[in-house]
Amino acid sequence: MNQTNPPVSLFPQFVSQAALLEAIYNKLPDMVFLFDVRDRKFVMRNPALDNMLGFEHLKEIEINCISLRSLIHPEDWRLVQTAMQKVGETENENVEIECRCIDQNHQYQFFQTRLSVFERRDGIVLYLIGISQNITEKKKVESQSLLFKNRLQELSFITSHEMRHEYAKIQSIVNLMDNRFISDAERIDLIAEAKKSIQLINASIFKLNHKLSFNQHDEYFEMNKTPVKYTQIIFIDDDVLTNVLNKKIVQAFLPEMPVAVYIDIDDALNEIRLQTDLKQTLIFLDINFPGRGGWEFLDEYDQFSNASNVIVLSSSIDNRDREKARSYRAVIDYITKPLSFDFIKTFFEEFKTNQQDNR
Repeated sequence: MNQTNPPVSLFPQFVSQAALLEAIYNKLPDMVFLFDVRDRKFVMRNPALDNMLGFEHLKEIEINCISLRSLIHPEDWRLVQTAMQKVGETENENVEIECRCIDQNHQYQFFQTRLSVFERRDGIVLYLIGISQNITEKKKVESQSLLFKNRLQELSFITSHEMRHEYAKIQSIVNLMDNRFISDAERIDLIAEAKKSIQLINASIFKLNHKLSFNQHDEYFEMNKTPVKYTQIIFIDDDVLTNVLNKKIVQAFLPEMPVAVYIDIDDALNEIRLQTDLKQTLIFLDINFPGRGGWEFLDEYDQFSNASNVIVLSSSIDNRDREKARSYRAVIDYITKPLSFDFIKTFFEEFKTNQQDNR
């Protein structure tokens, strides 16, 4: 008669529940913390939080709200404050929020955090417990999906409405040209209309190329932008005419803004090393140079500056270049040439708005 062996326990019998819970707490990939509401500090946090946010050297030290604020994206701080005030109210035992925190590699990551009341005394919340999950990849996928959906709708409108409409007009004109009831004057007018339609189709093709160049907002760069008051702009490009045109575009919108241009990577690096506050300098950087290029600039720049203030301005639409740009802490955006007045206007208006909102 076969005997069924008893199930083998995953954990030895001598392991206590407390020790098991502690092991789970220490090995959880999500960040877990206990927050003292009165003293506004973290009194307990798991290793995942220290590793993610770069607090390994502060394992035995409590983190206060001032330290926390330095990690949270400036645009999200008010959201965090509001959530901490709401949790524990009459009908709010827990609150969920999404915010961006800077990690140990100085890049912002998206976190979904659930705050719950851990201890309440005489109706007053003493401690909150929080669990934070890194949802950066999820946000990127959602952003890319929405981006591609919107782009397909735009492409569909251009092809089915703008181009198809003008094509139909040209086809009608061609059919009428051989009609013996059409006068010479009318033929001249029809040819003029056909030329207009051809120009509109050409403009539509240009728009299609622009959409397909992926020169769109990049969620990765968007989420890492922080409000800065720039006091100087630098263009680094080996094309002299391009530098002249870009300088005029900036000064058309910001006539008081100092603008410097460099056609050589080493000359630019030598001058930039001498500056004291690089965080207030915005750098537009081309990638391809006859000799040392933009990538070499970024490699050296990262060695002596921790500022995130470089916009790659390139004619390259290769996504591999965009991906490479993401790997540099200094890079805050990647756009394709030519630099437009609209980009400068939108960029600086956004930063003005952010500065006003965070006052």
